Amino acid sequence: MTAPAQAPAPEVFSTGHSTSFVGNADFHRCLADLINTAESEVIDLVVPELRPDEHDVHILKGYGNAVRRGITCKTLIAPEHLYLVQSTWDSNFDMRTFLQKFTHIRLIDRVNGPFTVVDRRKVLLNIQDAEEAGEYTTSVVFEDESLARHLLGTFAKLWDQAPGEQERLIAAWEAARG
Repeated sequence: MTAPAQAPAPEVFSTGHSTSFVGNADFHRCLADLINTAESEVIDLVVPELRPDEHDVHILKGYGNAVRRGITCKTLIAPEHLYLVQSTWDSNFDMRTFLQKFTHIRLIDRVNGPFTVVDRRKVLLNIQDAEEAGEYTTSVVFEDESLARHLLGTFAKLWDQAPGEQERLIAAWEAARG
């Protein structure tokens, strides 16, 4: 009997330092802290939680402050998720008006692998709770410029494609809502 072939070892892409946070409140505090301490840029490919909570206002306030401080912010989000987030704060939320005003937010058909990159070196990855979908209970921030650069490359492709899809996505959203 021959021994099974040894599986090839994975090639390490990069190594970096990580910090993890557990619990929904600390997920929100972590993200708000990253936004509030950003020095130049916040890039967000986002899937929000499936329900609003009392912590969201700190994240939204952080984004508003970051934009006012001159921090480059870019967010890609699916129409239904943008509506979920914004209609919580504005019951008369109009997606077209909002996107015309906030050009640093673009629509994408679907976010498959959310992440946040801050200052081209910090990467935030969130893990949904295994027992309660839509609830983030574990967050990990990686200080890793190579990983950040890799994710920013993916984001840049999606960001550049988004303007050509935005009208179709808004029209489909409006049609679905009746």
